[in-house]
Amino acid sequence: MRFALRLIIACLSGISGIAALLFILKPDLIEDQKTWLLGAITVLLIASLVSTTLSIMAPVAAAPEALPEEASDTDRQLHGEAVKVVSQLRGFVEASGNFKTALAKASDQLPKMLKADQVQLVISYLMIENDNMRKRTADLQGNLEQSQRQIEKLKSHLAVAEEQGLSDGLTGLRNRRGFDITLAAEIASARSGHKPLSLIIADIDHFKLVNDRYGHQTGDDVLKWFARMLSANMKGRDTVARYGGEEFAIILPQTTVENAANLAGQIKQQLEAKLWTKPGAPNTSLRITASFGVAQLGEQEGTSSLIQRADAKLYECKANGRNRVAA
Repeated sequence: MRFALRLIIACLSGISGIAALLFILKPDLIEDQKTWLLGAITVLLIASLVSTTLSIMAPVAAAPEALPEEASDTDRQLHGEAVKVVSQLRGFVEASGNFKTALAKASDQLPKMLKADQVQLVISYLMIENDNMRKRTADLQGNLEQSQRQIEKLKSHLAVAEEQGLSDGLTGLRNRRGFDITLAAEIASARSGHKPLSLIIADIDHFKLVNDRYGHQTGDDVLKWFARMLSANMKGRDTVARYGGEEFAIILPQTTVENAANLAGQIKQQLEAKLWTKPGAPNTSLRITASFGVAQLGEQEGTSSLIQRADAKLYECKANGRNRVAA
């Protein structure tokens, strides 16, 4: 239906343009030619306006593909704004093409005109088209600015939601999902750059006793304190994550297993040199220690194998009495 309507409008526009040109080139073709010329130009204007309106309302052929059912509301809103912007630009491009055609016709007709009233008609036609074009430009600018503000707002919400989805609520470190994503990306980077990469898995020794004796709130405070100590020893692209429970993981790009083991030893010494003091209860102090398993990425090795080897080293520490580093 829409295609048929556009075809009819295109035919009317073509016939009107040919008629207007014929009346201008042959002033004595029919009586009352001025009225007929004005009518032809009017039909041409109406056809142009209707065609532009249909272009703006038409579905966009090159619009982004439909989102999957599991897409979030924010994703769907961003997708909708993108479709709206593409539709607006498409309508504006077609309107610009119509105006360019009008200018080309006038450029061809004006040099051949002899009568002032004929020149005045075409000038009036161009003035109307120019006003329409300016209005479309202003509308497009306003719509694009509004869409831009909406997109920036949605992007901000999406970034916050994504960050929350990758972070551990208690410690503020990366959670297990964030760890998995980061480790996969760093392994890919290490392979492409032919650089070493090491992984440390750390576990707080006898953490269950802390929970059982002092309560889970104290246990949470210990976890946050331990997380801050790990983070204080990081630099560059190093990433600390809460791997699960009282286990933490440290991803060390461009780091050999020897340097990673040295870092783990440095953290172990810091723990040994400090007592954890319960907030609000300075008389309650605990000596917190941890065990560290260290492994370096091997050739053709994947994430699962690297994690398993670091985890095996961690259990080696536990089997040998805890508060150790094994690499």
